[in-house]
Amino acid sequence: MLRRVLASAALAGLLVGSAPAPASAHASLVSSDPAEGAILEEAPETVTLTFDEPVAVVEDGIQAYDARGERLDVDSGARDEVVTADLPADLAEGTYVVAWRVVSSDGHPIAGSLTFHVGAPSETVLPPRDAPTTDDGGMKALASVVQALSYVALLLAGGLTIFLSWTVRGIRLHDVVRRRLLRVLRTAAASAVGLAALAVPVSGAYQRGAGLGGLVEAGSLDPALVGDDLAVLLLQVVGLGLAALLAGRATPALTGDVGAALAVWSPALVGHTRAYEPVSLLVLTDALHLSAGAVWLGGLVGLVLALSSLAGRERDAALLLSRFSTVAASLLLVLAGAGALLGWRILGSWSGLVDTTYGRLLLVKVGIALLVGAVAAWNRLGLLPRVFAGPHEARRRASYAVRRVVAVEASLLVVLLGVTGFLVEQPPRDEPEVASAPVVSGVARTIVGDLQVLAVLDASTGRQRTLTVQVQDQAGEPVDLHARPEVSLRGGDVDLGTVPVVPTGVGTYLAEVSFPTAGEWEVQVSLRVDEFENPVTTLAVDVD
Repeated sequence: MLRRVLASAALAGLLVGSAPAPASAHASLVSSDPAEGAILEEAPETVTLTFDEPVAVVEDGIQAYDARGERLDVDSGARDEVVTADLPADLAEGTYVVAWRVVSSDGHPIAGSLTFHVGAPSETVLPPRDAPTTDDGGMKALASVVQALSYVALLLAGGLTIFLSWTVRGIRLHDVVRRRLLRVLRTAAASAVGLAALAVPVSGAYQRGAGLGGLVEAGSLDPALVGDDLAVLLLQVVGLGLAALLAGRATPALTGDVGAALAVWSPALVGHTRAYEPVSLLVLTDALHLSAGAVWLGGLVGLVLALSSLAGRERDAALLLSRFSTVAASLLLVLAGAGALLGWRILGSWSGLVDTTYGRLLLVKVGIALLVGAVAAWNRLGLLPRVFAGPHEARRRASYAVRRVVAVEASLLVVLLGVTGFLVEQPPRDEPEVASAPVVSGVARTIVGDLQVLAVLDASTGRQRTLTVQVQDQAGEPVDLHARPEVSLRGGDVDLGTVPVVPTGVGTYLAEVSFPTAGEWEVQVSLRVDEFENPVTTLAVDVD
């Protein structure tokens, strides 16, 4: 039984630690001035980028280059959702690229670029000569590992504090076992504080795109970037310090419990969930998840270390198990309700619970939570009373049954945490299926470097038509671009300008167009291959 509980504890810790906060969208660029691909008669004095939520500009986050790849001096800043960059005066004719990197309200960096032309586009655009390199992939992986280990240590320390203060109160433990529990608690607390300290420069370097070398740079400790991480560190130093100092006393130390709670809740109190609405619901749900994880993980580890000292003391063992089961099940039921409410808020409708993968996983999670609650109730109300009544042999069998049911609870908990791990990685709404360009007559096709572009009008007649533009590789497979293409239409003396396109699948975009006249129309497609490569091609379609 101990081996199963130990395995469950290890798996629970890893899954709780590795599960990130509820996923939400990062900031998105809403508009820019100049617009992407704009040809201006006069050089602009300022570039303005407008996002859909407040952002912060990292060090050297706005960089501008001319067509020769030479870097220009810019002065940039952010105010709420608007980022501005002052350009040098009297820019010469040609193409200019503005590369930007900002941090959204949820603490994640986002990057992109903007190309505009003064007078006319340059014939060639060279890559920047001194563009800084970024390593978002490596730093994101490092930040995830640090966060996972930090959560395991934090929840273990907080959970063992509650286990020592309340779960084992009135139950006599051997001094060796109590000292062992205290040693594990304090080791976990020290590890959590150390990992929280490491998370500060890791977060700063990740947001700046500075790579591993950025860990030792002063810019990675800028409070404007890592203020939340510093607050988490401070809360954990104070909270876990009190918990480690006061844990294990003969009478419960409320101050130590409050400290442990403060530390466990710290990621929710200052975390990324504050960037999304409704803030109170998300923070409360996050705090409940952290509390449940601490009670479960600390309780399972505490049981592993304490049960061996209760051999032959069935009543004490059953009492210890029932306390853990009752508290964990109560938290689990609260989580089920809060999780269902949060899931409905994310999905936006009750139908999303059955129409999307996210919703179906959420229903599975809630179902398992209710099952664990039912098992705990049966254990508490059906089996436990038998431990305190009847002959000795019956009490012994009942105590053994209680332990087995707790093992079942732990196994169900591992399954629930596994579902949670899948759930938080799943987008709230299913991605649209990959759509291929319609196979009809009149397909216009052109080659642009290693890509080919297709433009297709739907098979209907009339002036109100659907235009499909698809970007493919040489094998004919749709490919994603750095950003959606810009499509403009011109027929004879009529210029419709840029028309909005809507992505419907990988490399596939639709535009609803009202053609004022029949005849041949030019479809100009501007492709954003990467930050600096922006080839333009023209196709022709016939409108009946």
